[in-house]
This record gives sequence, structure tokens and C-alpha cells, in this order.
Amino acid sequence: MPKEYTEETSELYVQLYPWYSMSPTMHKILIHGPIVIENAILPIGQLSEEAAEARSKHFRSFRQNLARKFSRLSCYEDVLNRLLLSSDPVLTDMRPTMRKKSKSFLKETLEMLLPMEFSEVLDEEDSDRKETDNDINDLSSDE
Repeated sequence: MPKEYTEETSELYVQLYPWYSMSPTMHKILIHGPIVIENAILPIGQLSEEAAEARSKHFRSFRQNLARKFSRLSCYEDVLNRLLLSSDPVLTDMRPTMRKKSKSFLKETLEMLLPMEFSEVLDEEDSDRKETDNDINDLSSDE
């Protein structure tokens, strides 16, 4: 499937832009991309350098704040141990997670995003809520 798609795309590129030769990056992606995807041991996302760049701040922090400084070898040993600890899935699952406060969308926002049939359901839910709010207000006014 990816191979056919990339072949079609590369042919379309050549047909639409005969006056501009395909860049080396486009050639690598369109022609050699399916081969890389099929033979890659790791998923494509793990082949990027973004993860290493994101960990560089951890490396710097561990080295400056949590490592022994009397020897370069012991310093890097401490940093490596910290990096291994922080990337261990068993240990990270034990760590309590911070819960994010979630807010519900405004009715107007949901109406823009959802098809009409779902927005009608939302209208019914809102009318049900208003009725229960009125019931609560009626009870509180009786007192």
C-alpha cells in the first residue's frame, strides 16, 4: 500500500512539475521511504532526533544538580543511572500522575464541530439540565 501510494505521488510530481527536478529529500521519501518503513526495526517516530534533543535538558540537569563532581567518570556514571531510572517504564508507572483539569466545551463550540444530529441531542441534554436546575431552585425556594 505505501509503495503504490508513493509511486503514484512521484509520477504525479514528475507530470505536474517537469520543469523542476525532484529534490533529494522528496526522492528519498517517495522512492526509498516504503523500503525504510518495511525494514525498520524501530517505528519511524523513534528514528528522529527530537527525543534525544528533549533529553538533553534532563542530561544537563542531572549532571549539574545530581551527579558527583570529583571525577568525570563518576559524574557520567551518575547521569547514566539517572537517565536509565527516568526511562524505566516500570518505575515511571509507579510515579503518581498529575491529573489535568478538564473543562467542557461551550455549547456553541460543540455545535460548530458536531453534525446537526448530535447538536440536537445536545439541545435535549441542555433542556433536561435546565429542568433539573429549575426543580432544584423550586425546592430551595420552598424552604
